[in-house]
Order: sequence, then C-alpha cells, then structure tokens
Amino acid sequence: MGCAAITLVLAGLSTSVSAQSEQNPPPSSEDSRTEEVSGKVESLTEQVQTLNTDVGLLKRFKFSGYIQARWETAENKVDTSSTTGATGNNERFYIRRGRLKLTYDSSPLSQAVIYFDGGTDRIARLLEAYVTLLDPWTIDHRHALTVGQMNVPFGYEIERSSSVRELPERSRAENVLFSGERDRGVKIVSLWMPKVETTFGIFNGGGINDPVFPNTDPTKRKDWLARARVILGTVDAAVSYYDGRGIVPVAGPGDVEVTRTRFGADAQVYYQLPNFGGGSLRAELYDGKNPNAASPRRATDFLGWYAMLVQNLTDKIQAAARYDTFDPNVDVDHDQFERVGLGLNYFYDGYTRITVSYDIPKTDVAAGGGTFRDPKDNLWTVQFQHKF
Repeated sequence: MGCAAITLVLAGLSTSVSAQSEQNPPPSSEDSRTEEVSGKVESLTEQVQTLNTDVGLLKRFKFSGYIQARWETAENKVDTSSTTGATGNNERFYIRRGRLKLTYDSSPLSQAVIYFDGGTDRIARLLEAYVTLLDPWTIDHRHALTVGQMNVPFGYEIERSSSVRELPERSRAENVLFSGERDRGVKIVSLWMPKVETTFGIFNGGGINDPVFPNTDPTKRKDWLARARVILGTVDAAVSYYDGRGIVPVAGPGDVEVTRTRFGADAQVYYQLPNFGGGSLRAELYDGKNPNAASPRRATDFLGWYAMLVQNLTDKIQAAARYDTFDPNVDVDHDQFERVGLGLNYFYDGYTRITVSYDIPKTDVAAGGGTFRDPKDNLWTVQFQHKF
C-alpha cells in the first residue's frame, strides 16, 4: 500500500473516532460528583427508614416503676435476738416496695403488661401479667377485655396505685378482704357514655396472697364481681358486688366450703380552696361475709369502712388524714380494729416524694379478769419514694 493510501485510511479512522466522541462524550467531574452524592442520599434514606422502623418498635415499649424506702419506729419496739419467730425490733430501715412495669402496645387494639415486685419481706415476684384487647367498633375503644393476673376491680382503693396514695398503706378492711389486691381471671370494662362505666369480672377467688391457696383455686366454681361507676368530675361514686366460694381447711377428713360475698360503695368529692389549692374527701364501705377459720361457722359477717381528707397546702406540701375501721365478726366484741392516720407529703421534684405519717391503731387485747387493753403500738413512718 502506498503512502497516499495509508494517509487516507488514518484520516478515515480519525474522523470516525471524532464522531463517536461527539455522540458519547466522557463524563465530566461534575456529573461524577452528582452520582456520588445521589448514591449517598439513597444510602442515608435507607438507614433512616430502618432507624424509623426500629424506633417505632421501641416506642411500643414503656418502662415505669418506683422505689419506696422507709424508716419506721413504733412504741412497742424492743431489742431482741430471738430466732423463734417472735416479733423483733419495730424500729428499722427497709424497702417497702421496689417495682418495675413493662407495657407493650403491639397495636392500637391490643396491649400486654408484665409487672414485677420486690421488697424486704419478699423476694422478687410476678405481680401482674395480662393481655388487654380493645374493641375495634368504637372510635375511642370504649370496651376492653383483659385476661391474666391483675388488680381485682372492686371499689376505689384497690386499683389506686401505691405510688400515688397519700398515706403509706391502704385501709385495714381492704388489706384483709383483698390481700395483695390481685387475682387471676378475666374482666370486661365498658364506658357506655362519657360518665358511666361498668365492669364485670370472673376470678379464681382468694387472690395471690391467699395463705393456703395462693396459686390454685380449690373450688370449681369461680368468683364473679360487678361494678358500676358514675364519673362526674367533682363527684365520683360507685357500687361493687362480689360473690364466690372459699375453702377453710379443718382437722379431719375434708374441708369446709363457705360463702364469700362482698358489697362495696365508694365516693370521692374534689374541691378547690382559695389561698390553698385542691383537696378531696373520700369514703368507702365494705360489707359482707368472709371465710373465718376462728368461727365455728367457718364464715362470719364483717363490716369495714374508711373516710379520708386530703388537702394541698402549697404547690409542694400536702396533708392527709384518715379514719378506718374493720370488724371481722360483727357478732363478737373486742375483735374490732380502728386507726387514725395522719400524713404530710413533700414533693421534692416531679419524681420524688417524701412522706411522714403517724398511725394510731386501737385494738382490744385481753388483760385478764375479763378486761381488755389497747397496746402501745403507734407507728411513725418516713418514706422516700422515687418514680420513673
């Protein structure tokens, strides 16, 4: 091939390459940066979406709880080294309650709760564990079905948390009739209108603190209860009824099955005083028949009630006074319990409250010769509570 031909071929290739370059120009540095930034944005978007999903799941969990640390001193305090079960020194520091609660809202229509409790007089235990289903046919879910271990929905005092009470302990009647406040069963709560609520429940009976049957139900018949509450705001009131059977162990073959009934009525009045603040007046009545191993009939008629006044004095100081009484057998004298409780609460911050209370119980103890005396057992309590 001659030089002229070679020159023509090279010229043709050059023209072809130039044409292709014009059609597909090489990417500029600006286009490369744009693609790089776009890739990073897409990666961050995926990470944010994953993070939102994880946060959404975590938001369904809610941890809460409280600690109650106490110091007590009683008039009947003594020094003792007894290991035979006799009452020891009644001046002490101790942990009354240490509780942790986990609530899981799996969806707008269901919820699960697990609640643990511990203290000086008990190891950690399961206090509550239940599942709640909300109705899907009302906008604000006015009907709820709860199954598991929960507070017995009787009256006012039982379901009110120990973390918000103005005095350290509940009334004597409640402590005897509903020891532990909880049982295993099912309940349906319905808000029929904004100011009327009803509750119906079926439970094992006896409760989780039953001294003989804490974990089982010895009767095939279940206990049932019903409550109706009117919520007016400044005045709330309710009536409750409980019906069931209980077993009283006795010597010899077989145990005795007895009736366990309770009627309750409660009311709360809320008010405002000028120059002071809000206050409330509460009262609750317990009446019925309860198993009683000390009675020849193995069941006795009881009567108990309390009245309580709470008054805010400043934004941080609150005073409380209560009178409560319980008679486990209305047909027998000298078995009644009476108590006056006085308390002062100081709200240190939004999480911590300091309570100082003084209890003046009155009981009759046989003193010989048909006489009775009231033992010196008044009790001072100082409690530091922190909620979280």
